[in-house]
Amino acid sequence: MSGENFDLGNDSKILSINSPQNSVGGPYVVVYKNLDERWAIVAMDWDEEPRLGIRWFWGNGGNPFSSANPIWLVVPPSLSRNMLSGLPLDHIFSGKLDDYLTGKITGTKLKESVAGINA
Repeated sequence: MSGENFDLGNDSKILSINSPQNSVGGPYVVVYKNLDERWAIVAMDWDEEPRLGIRWFWGNGGNPFSSANPIWLVVPPSLSRNMLSGLPLDHIFSGKLDDYLTGKITGTKLKESVAGINA
């Protein structure tokens, strides 16, 4: 279930959404989630390029949804910095995320970095 009954408290479930599989790498980390408004942002690869993805978790399937699968709306790189600037992100995490989005580190390295920050 990817709509209103989706467990947004479980990052592993959020990260399990990887459709369409031929374009999505990762997703690697949950960047931010709003439990009240029921949306999440993830860091992922889109056609092998670092990107952010966003989706809403409401109704029967959430949004976006395609071919009976929950998918991510890919955020254009030109909007990523402005979108992130409005979020209360940890300074260290924000720096690692910037390194990922600029191609300095891979998604796997970002995931490892986040695990180290949260340890």
